[in-house]
Amino acid sequence: MKFSESWLRQSVNPTISTEDLVAQITMAGLEVDAVEPAAPAISGVVVGEIISVEQHPDADKLRVCQVAGGEEGETTQVVCGAPNARPGIKVPFATVGAKLPGDFKIKKAKLRGVESFGMLCAQTELELGDDDDGLWELPTDASVGTDLIEYLDLDDNLIDVDLTPNRGDCLSIRGLAREVGVLNKAAVTEQSCAPVAATISDAVKVTLDAPNACARYVGRVIRGLDLSQPTPQWMQEKLRRSGVRSLGPAVDVTNYVLLELGQPMHAFDLAKIDGEITVRMARDEKLKLLDDSEVVVDSETLVIADNSKALAMAGIMGGDESAVGDNTADILFESAWFNPLAIAGKARNYGKHTDSSHRFERGVDSELQVAAIERATALMLDICGGQAGPVVIEESAEHLPQPATITLRDQRLTQQLGVSIETAEVDDMLNRLGLTFVERNDTGSTWVAPSWRFDLNYRAGLG
Repeated sequence: MKFSESWLRQSVNPTISTEDLVAQITMAGLEVDAVEPAAPAISGVVVGEIISVEQHPDADKLRVCQVAGGEEGETTQVVCGAPNARPGIKVPFATVGAKLPGDFKIKKAKLRGVESFGMLCAQTELELGDDDDGLWELPTDASVGTDLIEYLDLDDNLIDVDLTPNRGDCLSIRGLAREVGVLNKAAVTEQSCAPVAATISDAVKVTLDAPNACARYVGRVIRGLDLSQPTPQWMQEKLRRSGVRSLGPAVDVTNYVLLELGQPMHAFDLAKIDGEITVRMARDEKLKLLDDSEVVVDSETLVIADNSKALAMAGIMGGDESAVGDNTADILFESAWFNPLAIAGKARNYGKHTDSSHRFERGVDSELQVAAIERATALMLDICGGQAGPVVIEESAEHLPQPATITLRDQRLTQQLGVSIETAEVDDMLNRLGLTFVERNDTGSTWVAPSWRFDLNYRAGLG
């Protein structure tokens, strides 16, 4: 998992350097594969605002722009060929003398007889994104003249962690923050997932036909969304630094919640759902997926279906027919707990390994689904407006994981570690790890493992 150090430090911020943090994570068993800057070497690029645009006198595809953001109180003439160059937008402005990736230096130039003093940039020219369709349009509240590195908070590092299969709980900022908090005895600030009140009564009924494979399914209808609204710059940047491309608010919000909390989610176009949702085993039926491939899902594969068709391969990938598109106004959010045994190997069988399947195969916190859908709802309404329906929860309690009770014997602990640790310190460690104290006797203590630590059980403990 690749993550931004600054994003992690928003949750837990021990007073140690990047190098010490990386060494600490590695020694904890979460091996760091690489550390790299969040941005390539860039200098002299500021937030610019196009004040006016005129057609180039001798080139149909070029425009002469007057740009604010260079010299204070003055505008700068820049010749630009981007199709979206227009007055009023704010864009990255590489001034004369600026250095771009590849040690490319911006110089005064003359384009078809017209002088140009700088360059207006696309994301790809700065190596800060994949969009090369035109100028990178920054938020309207960006302060003109601000250094782009400062504005985007690019003084950051990207840390790539290679997790062992038993530590799926660390495939999120929340999980990593818990781990770093324990290692440093530091306070951890968890993201609020406060309930969002329903303002409409619309809901979709859910039926679990395979509760041994899907023991909890949470859904929520949101209507009246304006998906033409851009994903906030701060969210786009956090996604980019995690190696995820921005694809619009509905997809970006689900990807953001996956990275922040560790819960994979999906958004369906509500208008494309026929009736109710049923979580069932497939019936050797065809399904066109979001990557435009078509598969035949067999009877060993769990699917999300409506009254007439399969909508998605559960925990792996959504279907194209129910995908959110440009004309979508109403969506159904999905947040579910799938048994790792039901997902393991399926993505590989179909050649469809995804971020969702990677997490579900290793195990997702079985108590996270409602919190994730509340968090996604709040983000979605904030970005795109709309109205949320009630949270619909369908579950089979007997098929959900039961918390593991672990007996910790003091003598066994000392024998395994080779040193004696004070009882109070041991208790503090276990509390920080999220374990709940049950009782203590003459030989040791009993604890209950948290829902997100599915790797902790009696055999894993020092019983």
